[in-house]
Amino acid sequence: MGTPMPQATGVPTPTTLQSGSYWIRAVAAPNYHKYLQTKPANVPGTAILDSHTTAGQFAIESGQLVNKASNPPLYMWVEEPADKANPPRTLATWFNTTKSPFGAFAWQGDALTWSVASVKRQNVGAWLVCAKQALFINTGAYSYQTPAGCADQTVSSFSGCRGQCEAIGADGGVRYITTTTRLPTISVGRYEVGIETFEHPQRAYCPYNSQ
Repeated sequence: MGTPMPQATGVPTPTTLQSGSYWIRAVAAPNYHKYLQTKPANVPGTAILDSHTTAGQFAIESGQLVNKASNPPLYMWVEEPADKANPPRTLATWFNTTKSPFGAFAWQGDALTWSVASVKRQNVGAWLVCAKQALFINTGAYSYQTPAGCADQTVSSFSGCRGQCEAIGADGGVRYITTTTRLPTISVGRYEVGIETFEHPQRAYCPYNSQ
């Protein structure tokens, strides 16, 4: 397989979601709301799940998963096993500047899937997160005989709230999320509420700790 060239520094991560792109994140423990990216951010390297502050921004184009936050765009690759009839349980993933020749990505609802005709999988949306937060294709059953040192995950697209939070209730149970530009706050009863703008103009409340 082609391995990515190491890079010394990352590319700044945009805080505004580009039109047509999504953040991709896990929604279950132990990687709850960890986001797809590379480290350093937005340069060729191993695909990992990590902080929302350095998340990539992704779109699927003709079966390719593309990080649109990088310049040039980066494409997600999946390791091609020598024995496709009996592949290893984990297939490595990484980002390169060239298109991947192996398999295709797709959305299944908001879940990110990967498939290829030559590798049979029980669940095309099954992933594994292993050492150093590296993301792998899971070629086996989800949450069954999980390899040591790994955690089963699914990963999903996300286009809503992400970023700095601010409590706005007496119980602190709801927070307002800044994704782009903060405007002056207005008073609502006893509380100060931030008015936010989004890539697709809207105002939205998000669950507490919803980064």
